[in-house]
Amino acid sequence: MSKPINKKELKKESIEFRTIASRTLTSDFQVFNGNLKRLIIFIDNNEVIKQYIDSCICKYNELKIEDDVKEVCTKYDCIFEDYIEEEKEVAYIYQILKYIIDNNIDCRAYIKSYSSSSKFQDKLKSFCDNVVEPLINYINVNYERIFIEMGMDEETKFVIINNGGQLNLARENANITAIQNNYNELDRLVSNVKQKVDNIEDEELKQEIIDNAEGIQEELKKKDIKKGRVKAFISSLQEVLPKLGTLAELAVSIKELITFVQSLLK
Repeated sequence: MSKPINKKELKKESIEFRTIASRTLTSDFQVFNGNLKRLIIFIDNNEVIKQYIDSCICKYNELKIEDDVKEVCTKYDCIFEDYIEEEKEVAYIYQILKYIIDNNIDCRAYIKSYSSSSKFQDKLKSFCDNVVEPLINYINVNYERIFIEMGMDEETKFVIINNGGQLNLARENANITAIQNNYNELDRLVSNVKQKVDNIEDEELKQEIIDNAEGIQEELKKKDIKKGRVKAFISSLQEVLPKLGTLAELAVSIKELITFVQSLLK
């Protein structure tokens, strides 16, 4: 996020979001799609919320959204997936609702299996309780996390970077660009390793490489980085290199990741 914002402005945004969210959750089924569209438009036009959601989608970008919507709409006794992890659930629910709105799907098609009641209003309430409200709650919690990080200062402007629930704040004049650039490069290098690792036939070795690469990625995005853990992941990747044989491209991608991470630890 590049636009500086202070706590007062953020509180105002939070109130506006809760108002639209409440209207969506209490909708009559006949006007639900219109209110859901208002909610999605607000999310898409709000930099703080959209950045939070985009950071979750970036982490879980292979969810079968279109297939799941079609299955729920065409089958009885079929509902959307229920994920435990915050980032995965946020990524999934938002993309489900976005797909519904973008394709103008009537709510009666996708709420039918959410209640045994014959009344569409009861089905809609259960759908909102199980699908829409969790996303709204996560967004509200994300606002609260930012408020806590900002402290009591109402006037000082901050720049916010949000990576799947992990917040980084800097005062308006602080240089946070380097942090974001490092995250982007880290994500690129890890993604590159994961793409090249598909050429390995040994599933155990393949999973070992993925686990260590993702371990580095996760640890470096924490507020309090444990360098010992990062170094342990690096050491494990270094031990893997002699086992790669002719997989030169994979070896190069791992070495690039190691070199980059080591430069951050200095």
